[in-house]
Amino acid sequence: MQNVTRTPRRQARGQQRMAALLAAAEQVFAEIGYEQATTNLIASRASVSPGTLYQFFPNKEALAEAVAEGYAARLRSLHERVLSPRSTRTPLQDLVDAVIDPFLDFHLGAPAFAALFVGANVSAELAKRIESLREGITERLVRLMRAQAPDISKEDLFWAAEISLGVFRGVLPTISALQGSRRNRAIRELKALLSRYWEPVLALETGRKTRAIKS
Repeated sequence: MQNVTRTPRRQARGQQRMAALLAAAEQVFAEIGYEQATTNLIASRASVSPGTLYQFFPNKEALAEAVAEGYAARLRSLHERVLSPRSTRTPLQDLVDAVIDPFLDFHLGAPAFAALFVGANVSAELAKRIESLREGITERLVRLMRAQAPDISKEDLFWAAEISLGVFRGVLPTISALQGSRRNRAIRELKALLSRYWEPVLALETGRKTRAIKS
C-alpha cells in the first residue's frame, strides 16, 4: 500500500523539479544567453544540486531543447488561433490589434525565445521545426491578408507579410526593454506604422478600380 501511495507523490515531486529546472533554465538563457549558461548555474537557480539536474536532463542542450520545444508548441497554437483567415472583412485597426497583441504577449512572456531561436546550438531536428515555424507564419499571414483583399496578388501579399514580420522583429527588442507608459507608447507606434503600411496594400484593389474608371 505504501508503494502505491508513494509513487504518485514521487511523480508529482519529479514533475515539480522538472518544471523548476525548465523555469530556471529559461531565466538563465534569457539573462546571459545559451553559450554562457551552465548546468551548475541553472541547478543553483532552481535550488537543486547538479546531480538532481542530471537525473532529468543529461546536458545543457537537452534543457535548451525542452524550453525551445515548449515555445514552439505555444507558437504553433498561436499561429493557428490568430492567423486563421476571417470570413468577413475586418476593420484595419481591429485586424492590426488582433494580430499584434497576441504575438507581443507571447514574446514578452517568452524571455529566452531570442536566445534559443537565434543562433543557439539546438538539435538539427528542432532547428528544422523552428525554420518551419518561421516559414509558416509568413504563409498564414498571407492567407489572412488575402481573405481581407482576395484580388491582391499573392506576391504583393507575400512581400507585405515579410516586411511586416521584419518590422515586428526589429521593433520587438525595443518594446521588450521598455516598461509602463514607454512600452505602451512603443506598441502604439508599431501598430500605427503597420496600419499605415497595410492600408494601401489591402486597399490596392479599390485604388486600381478608381484609376480605371477615371481613365
